[in-house]
Order: sequence, then structure tokens, then C-alpha cells
Amino acid sequence: MIIETARFGQIEVDENNIIKFDAGLLAFEDLTRFILCDIGETPNFKWLQSIDNPQVAFLLVDPFVIKQDYYVDLNDELVEKLEVLAPEDVIIYTTVTIPKSGLKDATTNLVGPLVINWKNKQARQVICEADNNIIKYPLLANDHMKFGYGG
Repeated sequence: MIIETARFGQIEVDENNIIKFDAGLLAFEDLTRFILCDIGETPNFKWLQSIDNPQVAFLLVDPFVIKQDYYVDLNDELVEKLEVLAPEDVIIYTTVTIPKSGLKDATTNLVGPLVINWKNKQARQVICEADNNIIKYPLLANDHMKFGYGG
């Protein structure tokens, strides 16, 4: 399938790579089908491009690179819903916000991570109510991010 996107222009999508968020994303409940797009030499970041609305794409980051003690509790209901058979079947990303002031003030939402079973492409956004999770956690808080170098 070929889709025309606002950010990437025309891209070819392998239907086997479409990630399905059965409940959509918070504030975007009507968008349920997405693909992950790599960002050149920056493996800690991905774009989550909507198939349902090609105008919508979210910048994602690997939260474990940002906050090394980050933790997401996958309860039994979520594991069953996503049909997770092993911990290595799951990848987790958080959404990034880059304000008008630029990358130096970018944040990521540690409260609402995206949990993806990469084997069957089922996914869900969850709410983590841990005390140390912050909705606007600074990306560049501890000089832990390296852009353009792959880690």
C-alpha cells in the first residue's frame, strides 16, 4: 500500500508492518493504525506515522535511554490483550514534544508510554502512575542523548 504523508511524502507501507492500537492513542482515539519509521543514524528515535490520517506523525524515543531507572509494569491484562509470549516481544517508546524554543527544551511523556508487541504488531498506550514518572521529562536533562551517532 502507498500512502501520501505530510512529513515524508509518498511512502510504501508493507501491511505486515502496520501496528494496531485497538484503543487509539490518548486524544487520538480514532487513529488505530500506524507504522514505525526510522530516523537515519539515530536509533533511539522513531517516527510513529498514522495510516488513518497521513497528516499525523509522532516523534518517539526509547525511554530507557533517557531515564535509566524507567520502569513500565505490564500487568496480566495488558500482556493477554497484546498476546505477549516473552518479554523480548515488547518494545516501549514514549512520545516527544519539541516546543517552539527548540530541541534544548524537548520533553518526553514518561506517564503514557506506548507498549508494542513487535511480533504481532498489537499495541496500546498505557498510563504509568509511578511516583517518579513525569509527563514532561526533559530529553537533554543529563547529556544522555547523542543525536546522529547511534547511541
